[in-house]
Amino acid sequence: MVGTSRAPRPRFSRWLLAGWMATAAFAGVRFVPTAHASYSHNGWDQKHIATIHDNNGPAGGGSGPGTYDEEYCVMSETSAMPVSTIGPFIQQTLTQLSFDIVWDGSADWRVDLWRAPKACNEYSTADRNNIEIEYRIRETWASVCGGDIYACVTSVSPITDATRAHQHYKYMNVHLKREQLAALATTHRARKFINHETGHVLGLRDPVSGAECMYSVMTNDLYAHLGCTATVWHPTTSDFVSVRSIANRAN
Repeated sequence: MVGTSRAPRPRFSRWLLAGWMATAAFAGVRFVPTAHASYSHNGWDQKHIATIHDNNGPAGGGSGPGTYDEEYCVMSETSAMPVSTIGPFIQQTLTQLSFDIVWDGSADWRVDLWRAPKACNEYSTADRNNIEIEYRIRETWASVCGGDIYACVTSVSPITDATRAHQHYKYMNVHLKREQLAALATTHRARKFINHETGHVLGLRDPVSGAECMYSVMTNDLYAHLGCTATVWHPTTSDFVSVRSIANRAN
């Protein structure tokens, strides 16, 4: 809705990071070609988090999220999956695995994810309103997501970006079912849902037909009914290409 260092991995000073990225562009730490992009929202209403276009550090320096970074919190409404269990797992999925399969650091670190230290519902309203993204776990989100089988993302508080000529959103809420996250230690299914829904936060959309199936966490076998067969559970090159395109977007 976005202290002590909450870094999912060590953060570097901005000048050092800029130098590292210049080297990475040459050496290929994360190779991002320009073709085979996943699908995103276009036109005036673009459903992505507003902070994706920029990056900065804390105003006073040091470690922590800046005003253009993406801070997120986790909350659970079911005792079958407490925040103490699912919170670290979501953090690991987003930021702590191999750099080429996590969303953190996408678009030249304009996606810069920081986990808040407390559950979303443990913050005052004023503090909670400084957190851009919420991951919410419940037994069912049927009334929110349009059916009991679904997870979804809701976009809250549209912001007009006159410079980039589109509307994007201050807050994004990720609604995950407890059943989708079961068996955390023995399957990648939970990561598949977390990464897919995070793709929506960053502006990627679902496929609308089998013609859009590709090797992407957005068009994997969660859409088998459309003919998508990829079992991939993490963001892929196609996904990184699209997120960079969204971050660069000027329309």
